[in-house]
Amino acid sequence: MKLSCKYFARIPAIIFLFQSCTGLAAYTMGGNETDRLALLEFKAKITDDPVGVLKSWNKSIHFCQWRGVTCGRRHQRVTMLDLHSKKLVGSISPRIGNLTFLRVLQLEENGFNHEIPPEIGHLRRLQTLSQSNNSLSGEIPANLSRSSNLMYIYAGRNRLAGKIPAELGSLSKLKYLAIYTNSLSGGIPHSFGNLSSLECF
Repeated sequence: MKLSCKYFARIPAIIFLFQSCTGLAAYTMGGNETDRLALLEFKAKITDDPVGVLKSWNKSIHFCQWRGVTCGRRHQRVTMLDLHSKKLVGSISPRIGNLTFLRVLQLEENGFNHEIPPEIGHLRRLQTLSQSNNSLSGEIPANLSRSSNLMYIYAGRNRLAGKIPAELGSLSKLKYLAIYTNSLSGGIPHSFGNLSSLECF
């Protein structure tokens, strides 16, 4: 097992190939109102958007065409939210947990603060959670273990505190866990010995 994940702290969005919905056809197909409202709640928690990344998040176009949003072509549900390195400041809305088709959440290198919402544990399809280089505080939510398809967790260079949750030892698909440069206490949980897929910690 390798001991450092610093060089894996950013994972390209292209790891997963998704087709975004474009054009009038995507708009008329409707999509899912739950996803649209969850995205608007996410936007509402942003207190500073200096480069106007979220200006496209309005009623004039379908939410699948909003900047940083990727939807599956067949079901018109949000599968990826990629807003890395956009200078955004604010907290992460708990409503993110309503994006039940989400597979990739990339928020690294911004100014997100407050806690990591425990509601992320509701995202059963989530494979990549990337939140490195922010100002996130509080503890790592134990119920991230409910996102059983997680393979990549990047939360290094934040202000996280407390112990590493032993529950994360149930993430059988986990390959990378980067939580360096935080204020975590305690040792590595014994349950991590069950992480047979883990390559980097």
